[in-house]
Amino acid sequence: MTADNSGLAPSPGGRLTAVRWPWIIVLTVLAAAAVLWPWQAAHADGIELKITIVDESGAPAVGAGVTVADSAGELLPATTDPTGVATVTLTETGKYAVYLDPTTLPEGQGPAKNPTDRAASGEISPQYTRIPLKTGGVRDAVTPVPLSETPTSSTTSGSTSGSSAPETSASPAEGVPADPAAATDSSGLGFFERLGPKVATGLTFGLLLALASIGISLIYGTTRLNNFAHGELVTFGAFVAYFFTVQLGLNGWFAIIGSLVLGGAFGWAQDAGLWKPLRKKRVGIMQLMIVSIGLSLALRYVFAFIWGPDRLSLPANNSPILSIGTINLRYWDLVGSGIAIVLIVVVALFLTRTNLGRATRAVADNKALAAASGIDVEKVTRIVWIGAGALAGVAGALIGYYQTLQWNGGALILLLLFAAVTLGGLGTTWGALLGALVIGLAIDVSTMWIPTSLKYVVAMVIMIVVLLVRPQGLLGSKQRIG
Repeated sequence: MTADNSGLAPSPGGRLTAVRWPWIIVLTVLAAAAVLWPWQAAHADGIELKITIVDESGAPAVGAGVTVADSAGELLPATTDPTGVATVTLTETGKYAVYLDPTTLPEGQGPAKNPTDRAASGEISPQYTRIPLKTGGVRDAVTPVPLSETPTSSTTSGSTSGSSAPETSASPAEGVPADPAAATDSSGLGFFERLGPKVATGLTFGLLLALASIGISLIYGTTRLNNFAHGELVTFGAFVAYFFTVQLGLNGWFAIIGSLVLGGAFGWAQDAGLWKPLRKKRVGIMQLMIVSIGLSLALRYVFAFIWGPDRLSLPANNSPILSIGTINLRYWDLVGSGIAIVLIVVVALFLTRTNLGRATRAVADNKALAAASGIDVEKVTRIVWIGAGALAGVAGALIGYYQTLQWNGGALILLLLFAAVTLGGLGTTWGALLGALVIGLAIDVSTMWIPTSLKYVVAMVIMIVVLLVRPQGLLGSKQRIG
């Protein structure tokens, strides 16, 4: 019988002492934080708010006057360029009011809803704000006032009659502001004209959820661990994209590749420094889940320490490049969906067409039998962690083009990731994809009838109903129940 001395190093006295790999990982993370720390104060300087103004047909409103008021009462004027975009330079994220000069708008048109209401009820991050115009919506007067004061009826006088207060969140993460056009009143449009954009947005977000949730499914399949820190892998990928594009000024494709590579490295570091030692000590699944919750909390505050607590955004052209009826798709909507589809297909082919993929499925089905047949279970588990980290990293980068970034962004969508995996079937790639698409569609389409604040409830109800009928999920196997 031979002794396994892997991970051991000879001491000066000739005895073997364990190499403290976890401490090496910790020191590496602290060193990276020390290097990145100077960027924290710099990210809030010279940020830009992009205000896009379009008419009913989606054509840009050129030469429209825009005024942005901050909470201190300072007024920042701007004018839309030939693409209908007005750019206002800000110094920090926070509450801002956006006002339009009706005398500069296209004749007979005005804002479909008063954007001031939304600005007063939620923060505007340095991303973009889309304001749609419609016939007969010109206001009589625009009187900017500081948001520190309570908006009065004089602020909204002359707005289109019958328009209700705008919904303050149309983004997939609770509390994250998104394109106000997604929450505007759609009166005058037919049912399918209103349904189309919701379906397109739901499918796009569903594909991004699927890309992130596949990692959860694979980790559970091989280790039976429900990793509550998986959302932080997504957040890590988003901040890597921010580092490459904003702080280094590189192209968005470098951000995607960087998130893929560094996300995989982060997944490997977690497994090598934490999960593998705990598996060797035969720590129970319940204890591992508690550890993952603690790791999740710790990583969130590490992200907040390095990149700050403010919402951030990735630079992107938010003008639609493809319009089909009332559906307007931006560059990263199309590219992000394409990347997600390609990576999901690659994972499926890997699991079904390669020897390592078959070994992964064997470990997921029966770990003891797989080990007895000669499969290196630890090697498979390590590769799964690397792959899960890489997929989550890319998903985080693409979600960064879909909504704003924040230190707890991954935690905000973690429930949706678990819901997608559970709905589709634990441990299955195609199940995670199907479940994510159902969740994404349910979230966006349901806002046609219910308040935006209740959209997650619909997704959870659908999951519960499906599990009552089919406990293993849509594509899961009965052997994996429990």
